[in-house]
Amino acid sequence: MRAIFLVFILFISLVASDAKMRYEKVLLNVEKHYFKPFSRDKLISKSIENLLQSTTYLTESENKKIKQELYRAKSANVKLEILLEILLKKGISKGEIYEMLISSCMDSLDVHSHYLNYEQMQELKIKTEGIFIGLGINLNKVNNSLVVQNILKNSPASKADIKVSDVILKIDDVACDGISLEEAIESLRKDVGKTVKLSIKRESKLIEFELNIETIKVETLEFKRLRGEILYFKISSFEANIAQMVSDKIKEHQKSSKAIILDLRGNPGGLVSQAVEVADMFLNRGNIITQVGRGVNDKKSYDASKEKTLTNLPLAVLVDSNTASSAEILSGALQIHHRATLFGEKTFGKGSVESLYAINKEEALSLTVAHYFLADSSTIEGVGILPDYEVNTQIIDGRDKCLASAEEFLQNIKKFVKKNPSQISGVCTKEGK
Repeated sequence: MRAIFLVFILFISLVASDAKMRYEKVLLNVEKHYFKPFSRDKLISKSIENLLQSTTYLTESENKKIKQELYRAKSANVKLEILLEILLKKGISKGEIYEMLISSCMDSLDVHSHYLNYEQMQELKIKTEGIFIGLGINLNKVNNSLVVQNILKNSPASKADIKVSDVILKIDDVACDGISLEEAIESLRKDVGKTVKLSIKRESKLIEFELNIETIKVETLEFKRLRGEILYFKISSFEANIAQMVSDKIKEHQKSSKAIILDLRGNPGGLVSQAVEVADMFLNRGNIITQVGRGVNDKKSYDASKEKTLTNLPLAVLVDSNTASSAEILSGALQIHHRATLFGEKTFGKGSVESLYAINKEEALSLTVAHYFLADSSTIEGVGILPDYEVNTQIIDGRDKCLASAEEFLQNIKKFVKKNPSQISGVCTKEGK
């Protein structure tokens, strides 16, 4: 019994030591890489302050008393010792305290900086490698109904012939009318091979499906020719070689084409370099973006060059509230230089650059290391980009109004502009929107 007790004590000690080491690595990486300079002492103080604001382990009077003691402390290390001593007396282990400090430190930074555990690192790997685990259905809530918005190619949903605009009534016999979109998506998160039952309404028919969760390789570029000799590119994310794939298709088809549509709806971003390369295909001069880091000299401009210009065909870009980051770089650059007309909804508003820093073999920090600014010196962080023409981006009853508007525009620009008065567009401002 004594041996078991000693092993337990050793285990608790190792857990506490591991948590402390990870906290120290968090402090070191934030101090060294985060786009806003913070000293180690400042970070410890911010961690403690945030922890005290969020903890439920202390009463209001205890919290107030601790803050008074911390205020008199001469250094951040002394503050940390005081906090540890008090919380240990409350029965909280050292490991738990350091875990709370890690969370509170990250919470004190911007919304894009995160501590990524093993599961989150696996999700990130899936996203960056273009792999998706599920049924291959993108959902949306329309008038309190759960509607299929998009279907991935070569997915269980596409093989079962589920269609865009199908209304999902039940998931595994649970009615969907009383749950949120997030809850519906969460109910579809299962391991590969698990079965999901769907009850679907299509027009007046009720159809039952039983599908297996699969690993799906997502096609990041969809290309097709539309009527009116329009080239259509659906870019799902900016992975490596996207720019080359777009370039190859344009070179192959531009002589027999009259216009181009870039569909960036639902594109969360990806490699900034790829978005810049695509922008450079359409721009023959001018700034695309400027990236600014923490230092005075940590500034880099990305400019278009005439040599890389690929085409001067009329261009329309489709955007929505999930168009973010690198996709916004491309949209904003083309709009500011009057090279493209944007259709859809205001974009997400992410104007920062994140880098990963390993904490151990399974976990890492994602830290904001820089912000980027568009050619007119505006930032889209937290505000987004307004389209030239605001159009509903939802596909309703199989009709894609946003795409149809862009096609109509490109087929006869003068007629479209006369019919549709120009709207206020561009990068949003916090004052204006």
